[in-house]
Amino acid sequence: MDVNTRIGEDGQPESAMQGFRVLFVCLGNICRSVAAEMTFNAAVQAAGLADHVEADSCGTANYHVGQKPDARMLAALERAGFAYNGHRGRQFSRRDFVDFDLIVPQDNNNYEDVIQMATSPEEMAKVVPMSAWFADDSPLHEVPDPYYGNTRDFDDVVHLLAGATQQMANDIARAES
Repeated sequence: MDVNTRIGEDGQPESAMQGFRVLFVCLGNICRSVAAEMTFNAAVQAAGLADHVEADSCGTANYHVGQKPDARMLAALERAGFAYNGHRGRQFSRRDFVDFDLIVPQDNNNYEDVIQMATSPEEMAKVVPMSAWFADDSPLHEVPDPYYGNTRDFDDVVHLLAGATQQMANDIARAES
């Protein structure tokens, strides 16, 4: 799905200028998807799009519903200049296909879990892997899960997501001009 297109209640495309909602998805909603949400919101704010582009995040599993993000991820985000926004973990639901215009899984397993819940080609078209916004020379094809890693792994994920979400914000801004 092109980032400048959203599907309205009537099934017809609408402009991103009318409001565009992005949902980042990982397994537990305490590391990668939260980092993607926070870095994307910062990029959207810097691009002057915050009045009509917003983001949220969730997990495919219910392991951390209601919990704050992983402290190691919050520390990595803070080191990179991103402030915690108060997010609490939640689980992906069928309703998210209605509420969001773009659903961005962080890895291949998350992608498969979300696609399996889609019930129409329109819902499937909303699901685009995070890697679609990686730099062309990136050797990665998904966002690695830093949960069992070290400080550098968390920092690397934040750096990767900051670049990818900046590209997403740039694409949205270009589509609106």
